[in-house]
Amino acid sequence: MTNKNKDWSIIILMVLLLLLGLGGIGGGIAMLMDPSGQVLGLPAGLLDDLFISDFFWPGIFLIVMMGFTPYVLFYGIWKGYPWARPGVLAQGSLLVGWIIFQFILWGDPMGIQILYLIWGFALVVLASLPSSRESLS
Repeated sequence: MTNKNKDWSIIILMVLLLLLGLGGIGGGIAMLMDPSGQVLGLPAGLLDDLFISDFFWPGIFLIVMMGFTPYVLFYGIWKGYPWARPGVLAQGSLLVGWIIFQFILWGDPMGIQILYLIWGFALVVLASLPSSRESLS
């Protein structure tokens, strides 16, 4: 399938990956610049029950796994590589797991967490559609 003939589901998937990468890199850089999390409006004491004392490592995670990885997957979809679809399924599952982990740790979800949870499910659903399976296999 040429780039001009990409199905609507593939186009939406690509847009979601681009925006996820942007958010992951932006959020991760903000955490690295201010490991206290205050710049992102994260409440003090959020990490008290964890094995980490600040947001440095979550920032690295965001940059790599939610920032650069979606761009690699975008490229894989753009080029039609067969590893792109399982990669997107894994990315969506990782995003859902990351957000559920936050729900378990901190309870009451914030609006942004609900948005990213839906986003993760959308990645999985779009990559699972028959049109996506045809395009990305």
